[in-house]
Amino acid sequence: MVRFKSRYILFTVHYPVLTDMDDIIPPNAGVTNIPSRFQTRRAPPLSDRNILPGGKEGNLGKDIRTLLQRRPAPAGVAFNTVNAAFRDAVNRNFGDLGAGLVRASVSLKYFSEATSTGIIRVSRDHYRIVWAALTFLNEISGVKVMITVDHVSGTMRKCEKVAISKSIKVVRELSG
Repeated sequence: MVRFKSRYILFTVHYPVLTDMDDIIPPNAGVTNIPSRFQTRRAPPLSDRNILPGGKEGNLGKDIRTLLQRRPAPAGVAFNTVNAAFRDAVNRNFGDLGAGLVRASVSLKYFSEATSTGIIRVSRDHYRIVWAALTFLNEISGVKVMITVDHVSGTMRKCEKVAISKSIKVVRELSG
């Protein structure tokens, strides 16, 4: 009996450009003194000097920068769009041969819109192609993204454990 050997790739989607001021300040927060440059709904520059919640200009701390990068997925980023985007990235970066090698064995097993993390299963022989394609992917349905591969494992359970430990680490960092 021949077993299908596979690898599971744990990845995180980061959103380096703010798409909406509601990502920082919820509409029901009661903040009224938002500067006019944010009322146009354009993406503000993400730098160390930025407008903080409450309309004050200041230095973004490490906590706020971490929260801005690890926020829930925007409306356009969902399970099906991520699946289509990374399949398209494999085809675009590795051509028909790379897409043909990977297509039979690749599947997106998990994607959480709340944490923007996902797990992809691919054959052991071709996981490096999918890893590279994820790294080269920079846009999902019109939203600028940056994808980092956090862990590669032989079992899905190990990837889940790493994802949970990373989430706990981020929460501990932010809480004090």
